[in-house]
Amino acid sequence: MIDVYICEDDVKQLEQIQTIVRRYLMIEKLDMRIAMATADPQAILAEADNQHQRLYLLDIELGTPMNGIELAQKLRQVDVNCKIVFITTHAEMLTLTFKYQLEVLDFIIKDEPEALQARLIQILNLAQTRLTSSQHHQAAYVQFKVGEQVRSVRADEVLFIESAQVPHKLIVHMANAQFEYYGTIKQAATLNKNFYRCHKSIVVNQTCITVINKRLHQLTVSNGETIDCSVAASRALAKLVRVSKM
Repeated sequence: MIDVYICEDDVKQLEQIQTIVRRYLMIEKLDMRIAMATADPQAILAEADNQHQRLYLLDIELGTPMNGIELAQKLRQVDVNCKIVFITTHAEMLTLTFKYQLEVLDFIIKDEPEALQARLIQILNLAQTRLTSSQHHQAAYVQFKVGEQVRSVRADEVLFIESAQVPHKLIVHMANAQFEYYGTIKQAATLNKNFYRCHKSIVVNQTCITVINKRLHQLTVSNGETIDCSVAASRALAKLVRVSKM
């Protein structure tokens, strides 16, 4: 399912865009839905994550301290794979999308209302094709927000994630590297289907487990490191993972 987010400060234009999108999705039965239509960029930003496929239709002048360009920058920091389209009267702003490397899918000028419906339909079809074709590729990667940057890592390169001593900070362990980011263990366990919360402060990649020691309540991962594992988790993993058991 692809979620469509619309941010437009003109009430009539917001309704017009919603109507065109909703009607086309209903007729064509595309696997898409309007998740939000609002004039508030903060509301859009509050919903942003990297766990869903998303298309953003943004005005540039929003009548708020945050304009559409700034909103797109913040969205791109959270979700490098989202698709962004600007719908605006400001054709001169097109160059800014290149300056800030926003990788915009399209730029629709409002001064051409007769072409708006046709362009939106083209965008919906293009977004469906692009996001669907990249779905398998995205599933093989996990994303972490490290400072102001989003770091994409192959899921099979993550051995385990553990809580750091600093509150709300996690450490990602890979075979030959590690890095820290802010998040929660609960959320880390949802990043990939192979990630399993084996301890209150540890999420392990099931595909990297080499030994399950039920006596010591420990797991050994592919680089030889051992990590703690709860009694319940060691029993569950013993059924899920075909590795040496002690």
